[in-house]
Amino acid sequence: MADADQRGGKEVGGYNRIIFKLKLKIIKQADDRVEFNISGIDINLANALRRTTITEIPVMAIEKVTFYDNSSILNDEILAHRLGLIPLKTDLKTYNLLSECNCKGDGCSRCTVTLTLDVSGPVAVYSKDLKSTDPEITPVHDSIPIVKLTEGQKVKLEAIAQLGIGSEHIKWQGGIASYEIKDNKSFDFFVESYGQLSVYELISKAFDVFGNMIDELKSELKS
Repeated sequence: MADADQRGGKEVGGYNRIIFKLKLKIIKQADDRVEFNISGIDINLANALRRTTITEIPVMAIEKVTFYDNSSILNDEILAHRLGLIPLKTDLKTYNLLSECNCKGDGCSRCTVTLTLDVSGPVAVYSKDLKSTDPEITPVHDSIPIVKLTEGQKVKLEAIAQLGIGSEHIKWQGGIASYEIKDNKSFDFFVESYGQLSVYELISKAFDVFGNMIDELKSELKS
């Protein structure tokens, strides 16, 4: 992405198939956020790209929790909700959406990951205490508090994580995006990743999904 800045903008790869040409120039970049200018689209498409980045990019999150023991102060439902909101590092090259997997939604190693938690008090339980069957799918941050256990309290559970998108639930939201209109002809975008994907992966996937949505629309219009 840095090359685009040096060359003063470039056509986004693969999008000559769309009825417009995108030109993108990096303004500022950090590990988890990026600012870039994009031209060649109107405000409707700019807003569609913003929404796509926020709600249509798959990331991992805990969806199902089986409790074997829970004597903590939190009931099962509240504890499961907390677990679901812990952002998980995501590998889009290895995992499929459950609805698109060859297992036909049964859940397998290509669409789900198992995380376990087995702790006894007295102790403060954090996201780092979750043990994953895949070392690549772990909490983004180790220090997210889950629950505090006193003497004699225990939590033992098994959680299933799967890919999903933000339009289904906020726990599957991979980042935030916004833009500012510049000179009535281009847009300064700001994108920040929550850590499940790198900001580069988030933007690249957003352009892929965005392009596919436009291609599908064009196909529908022709038919």
